[in-house]
This record gives sequence, C-alpha cells and structure tokens, in this order.
Amino acid sequence: MAIKLIQKYQGWWDSSQNRGHFWFTYYDNTRERSVYVNASEFQIMMDMLRNEKPVYGDHTRALVTTQSEETGEEES
Repeated sequence: MAIKLIQKYQGWWDSSQNRGHFWFTYYDNTRERSVYVNASEFQIMMDMLRNEKPVYGDHTRALVTTQSEETGEEES
C-alpha cells in the first residue's frame, strides 16, 4: 500500500486485549482499518495524529509520518 494523506482518523483501544487499531480516512475519501498495535505504539501514533499536520499513513503497516521540517522549527 502506498503512503497517503490522512484527512481524519479514529482510534480504537481494546483494554481487554491490550491492543488497538486505527481507522484512517484518506484524502481520496477511502476509509481503511490499520493492523493492531500495542499500547506504546498506539500512544505514539495518537500523539502524531493529534499534534502534527499534515500526517500521512499506511494502514497495512500501521505507519504514520509527517513531512520533513527544518531542524529547530517550533511547533505551531
């Protein structure tokens, strides 16, 4: 799967199994479910999805990434 721009996301955490997954809605309005991730991965991904813009992803690998930024650039 290619890395695509994420427009919206939804996080699902299952405390009984200590794992979670995400639903990504991409720029082309396709909605896809990610593979399961553990607690630390879920927390990192949720932080990036909440605080970074724009965010790109690949649901087949539970991957999220941002565009490159200059070193020392302040968060907005």
